[in-house]
Amino acid sequence: MIIGLLLNAIILPLAAKRVLFLYRLITHGQPAPDRIQNVTKRTAAAIGTQLREVLGQRRLLKWSVPGVAHAFVMYAFLILASVYLEAYGVLLSRNPEWAIPLVGHWDVIGFGQDLIGVLCLVGLATFAIIRLKNDPEKIGRKSRFKGSHLGGAWLTLFMIFNVIWTMFLFRGAASAAGNFPYGKGAFASYGLGTVFDGLSHDALEVLESVGLLLHIGVMLAFLLLVLHSKHLHIFVAPLNVMFKRPDAAEPGGPSVALGAVKPMMNDGKPVTLDDVDDLDEDATLGIGSINDFSWKGVLDFASCTECGRCQSQCPAWNTEKPLSPKMLIMNLRDHAFSAAPYNLAPEDKRAGLPESVVAEAERPLVGETEGIAWEPDGGAIIDTDVLWSCTNCGACVNQCPVDIEHVDHITDMRRYQVLVESSFPSELNGLFRGLENNGNPWNMSPRGRMDWAKDLPFEVKVVGETIESLDEVDWLFWVGCAGAYEDRAKKTTRAVAELLDIAGVSFGVLGNGETCSGDSARRAGNEFVFQGLAQQNIETLTEAKAKQVVSTCPHCMNTLKNEYRQLGLELDVIHHTQLLNRLVREGKLTPVAEGEGAHQRKITYHDPCFLGRHNQVYTPPRDLLQIMPGAELKEMERSGERSFCCGAGGARMWMEETIGERINVNRTNEAVETGADQIAVGCPFCRVMLADGLTEAQDSGKARAEVEVLDVAQMLLASVKGEVATKLKPGEGAKPGAAAAKKAEEKELDDPSAVGAGAKASEPGTSLFEDAPIEQTAQAEKGKEDSGGSLFDSAPAAPDKAEEKPAEKPAEKKESGGSLFDAADDKPAEKAEEKPAEKPAAKQESTGSLFDAVSDEPAAKTEPTDAPKAEATEAKTEPEAKAAPAPAQADLSGSLFDVADSASAEEPKAAAPAPAEDEVEEKVEEKVEEKAPEPEAKSEPTPAPAQADLSGSLFDVVEANPAPDHEKPMWDPSAEEAAKDDAPAKTEESAADEPAAEDEPAAEEPAEDEPAAEEEKPAEKPKPAPTSSGETNEPRTDVDISDSGSLFDL
Repeated sequence: MIIGLLLNAIILPLAAKRVLFLYRLITHGQPAPDRIQNVTKRTAAAIGTQLREVLGQRRLLKWSVPGVAHAFVMYAFLILASVYLEAYGVLLSRNPEWAIPLVGHWDVIGFGQDLIGVLCLVGLATFAIIRLKNDPEKIGRKSRFKGSHLGGAWLTLFMIFNVIWTMFLFRGAASAAGNFPYGKGAFASYGLGTVFDGLSHDALEVLESVGLLLHIGVMLAFLLLVLHSKHLHIFVAPLNVMFKRPDAAEPGGPSVALGAVKPMMNDGKPVTLDDVDDLDEDATLGIGSINDFSWKGVLDFASCTECGRCQSQCPAWNTEKPLSPKMLIMNLRDHAFSAAPYNLAPEDKRAGLPESVVAEAERPLVGETEGIAWEPDGGAIIDTDVLWSCTNCGACVNQCPVDIEHVDHITDMRRYQVLVESSFPSELNGLFRGLENNGNPWNMSPRGRMDWAKDLPFEVKVVGETIESLDEVDWLFWVGCAGAYEDRAKKTTRAVAELLDIAGVSFGVLGNGETCSGDSARRAGNEFVFQGLAQQNIETLTEAKAKQVVSTCPHCMNTLKNEYRQLGLELDVIHHTQLLNRLVREGKLTPVAEGEGAHQRKITYHDPCFLGRHNQVYTPPRDLLQIMPGAELKEMERSGERSFCCGAGGARMWMEETIGERINVNRTNEAVETGADQIAVGCPFCRVMLADGLTEAQDSGKARAEVEVLDVAQMLLASVKGEVATKLKPGEGAKPGAAAAKKAEEKELDDPSAVGAGAKASEPGTSLFEDAPIEQTAQAEKGKEDSGGSLFDSAPAAPDKAEEKPAEKPAEKKESGGSLFDAADDKPAEKAEEKPAEKPAAKQESTGSLFDAVSDEPAAKTEPTDAPKAEATEAKTEPEAKAAPAPAQADLSGSLFDVADSASAEEPKAAAPAPAEDEVEEKVEEKVEEKAPEPEAKSEPTPAPAQADLSGSLFDVVEANPAPDHEKPMWDPSAEEAAKDDAPAKTEESAADEPAAEDEPAAEEPAEDEPAAEEEKPAEKPKPAPTSSGETNEPRTDVDISDSGSLFDL
């Protein structure tokens, strides 16, 4: 007894001191009154959460084997507390026969204690095996335990093992000595007692005492270990789950910190634009130091179990980037604990603290680190590459068993970097500028928001023009920036509109009154730009009397549904697949069971993060795909809530990806490996990323040429109309060879503006994504496309090259196209000639970023030298180019997905690229016969195919070649304002600047219908050279923010 009491007298005070320290550390965080109110005002809900997630282990059991093992160990802690009650009763009463009052002799209790003890041992053995199989020393960063404190983990398992065997020693000896309160029900203790039957009574009593003291001593030592290690989660995790975000605790909510981002807080209150002038001088926007985290944030750090589930699912970590959600939290926790003596000490006593403590407290939270980025041994706590690698996919939050809010913490740190430090990736300059100036990420004119609706066979009702308010229709169709400006997304927008019209559902749009929802701004940390956009939209939506909203963009859907609520607007917002699924079930939309649209094909579906994990919409898109005749759904290994991100979320859509493997390539390869003929998506960002990845896979010979990326709505529309949803049926396309792909790339790469990261990024006022803004679009678009570069390029800049270099293989690239609905752009071959930039190939490969505005300066230089060559070859190539387009047009014109501009219809000049090499060649031959006058063709006889191939994207919308004088070059930084509003004027200037245009008359030769190449020559001069000139395309992302007058001034 004396020994037992002495152990308690020594260890319990130490434990109490540690508990007091932890309490002070956690409560030192910033106030978060909403967390407490959520519990006090919803006590029943809070209790239910504890029962489901703590006792029910709901989140842990998502991983069955480790989840069950953990449940065994956790329940052992709870149930075996009764054994410690018995042990202390025997110790304090000095009566070896002491039993719990009333129930102390029930065999069922003894059975339960022994059973959970045995199961705990099974759980420990399982954990040991899991750790051995996932040893970081053997499998490196593929192990979810990479970066975890492995020594502490093994020590913890050993201590738990000691708790169990000392319990059985104590109980077995008591059973043999006749002091055990339970009978044979306690099967393990009783069985062990039979082993001790040969010992004397005195020996058994000594053995019982030793077992008792060891059992209590091990427990006390383990208590200290837990309070000083990651196993602190045993005590704080239930609290962390209890104080989860209020919206996550709502019935039907995400149940975790997903959906909306936590509002920016100051002193426990949300900060809005209206509050900025009233903030104190010492107010903090976002999180700039460990002291800026709320007490809930510190509780998050203390709750981390280092299990690595978040790390195993993180798209950044799985593509060799420095971000590990687990190590991010661990680094913040270690810093918080190490700097605590300084942060918790009164100011007058800080001077006497050790230098190491002071140095730790003074480390910057975000910045350049020393050593390994994810495990820094000096410098900042969080590396800038770690902070900006996050895609906000929510996989970490979804998998975390203790409700840590990784995404909110990352967003808060980004807010500080953007709003206070003005430190962020230079690519975001263009994003912020476009959102502030024109209300869209592409910085395109707001007047072009309705271009997607041109030539639809029905009227699209616009609020304020054809209808007074949304009371006159059933739904508000929120088009979104991508749906209005990005060519591939426009096809989805048109498809949804047509389906709603077919189903007899009335809907209206806001037209030019709509502006960006602000998702990218908020996820990039620019809270005030987000709030400015949100307030503008809220006023418009309120005035329009919006109630039911349908959107094709999960990012818009999430923002309107979950984040505008924080600013006072409640809307019923659903995804277009949800509405379409409802209409199919109601019989208003019926896929045709026979005919072209019912051909056999395999489809795999990619779950958008903001539709799936953030809003739990998984079934409707799959229902639509499975109801389509002839379609077979093939799931990827990572699907549903464990789906892998496309890489575009968290504002990563607008940033270059330079570290490790491209996320979109990783995901695309997984989709291709399913053997699917079509990759279905439900998000415009996902479509861009996967289409770009698919093009790369097709060029390298990893994917079949007929595989395409399409939105579910496009597939449904084709099925309802009984049409084929792809350009090629399964098996019709030839698998591109690696060698051929390389060749094609080399040719395309001659023009840095052709595609990918090297291509020109869409710029203010002249985005490549304009589907022909208003009437002059055709020509302007051509120029834009030529400037290539962005993943969204509506048309390959290939044409330019094609004529200079009749790249034989580019055709293959064309085949890799993304959608059957892409109305191939009928870009005039003319432009193609102008600039044969030789080496953009390297940049071409970096297609991963969709908006990398890689400077095309080299191209500008090559322009003059290569111009003559281009001219010479033009004559030869033109006939082919023309020939190819004609057939293409014929083929595509029938599709209702062709977003052909009215202007294009008038000018038959440009022809859509042929869908396959064979077709292109045939058409070229025909054309060549028709156009005999161009004999000077150089040895490069297949320029037409090249054009088709090089046409930057399979998703290019067919556009007729507009009058050359309307062509508009990429945005010129020096004349940004003019570019926005005066396309024609700018066009002329750019044409004058680019002499190469003159040498490329042949390129402009009209397609079949065009009169004569010679007549076009004069027109070419006014044309702005499509060549990618670094000057016109320089996004100026390298600007030093600190030198600008405004945070977002370039």
